[in-house]
Amino acid sequence: MIVKTRDFGEQTVSEEKIINFPAGLFAFEEQHRFIMLSPLGENVFPAWLQSVDDEDLCFIVYDPEQLTDNYSVTIDGESLSAVGSKDGDKLRYLVLAVVPEEYKNTTVNLKSPIIINTEKMLAAQTIAAENYPIKFPIFQKEGM
Repeated sequence: MIVKTRDFGEQTVSEEKIINFPAGLFAFEEQHRFIMLSPLGENVFPAWLQSVDDEDLCFIVYDPEQLTDNYSVTIDGESLSAVGSKDGDKLRYLVLAVVPEEYKNTTVNLKSPIIINTEKMLAAQTIAAENYPIKFPIFQKEGM
């Protein structure tokens, strides 16, 4: 299928690459279908989480395990149910970035990760019980 994107024009994507968010994302509950675009290479971040149905809706995402040591989230039953998780299912975490004009001040929200069941391509955004920051800087400040 052809997906019109905000930053990369039209992209041809197979249906099985669509990530379904049954409850949408926080503040975007009406948006349910997204694709991952990784222009720097597969599993190279940042990546773009692009809405299939709204070409203007796109989020920059990172793998939190590449940004901080020992990222681990206790997932509530509702979120596990939303992604159809059963024992042994492979779950992947992504975190949303806020990229200001001065990109070196980019932060990610470690408190509200996206959980993806990569086998079923189901996803949900949740709130971590752990004490993670909402604004975690991804670039180290000079002089630190």
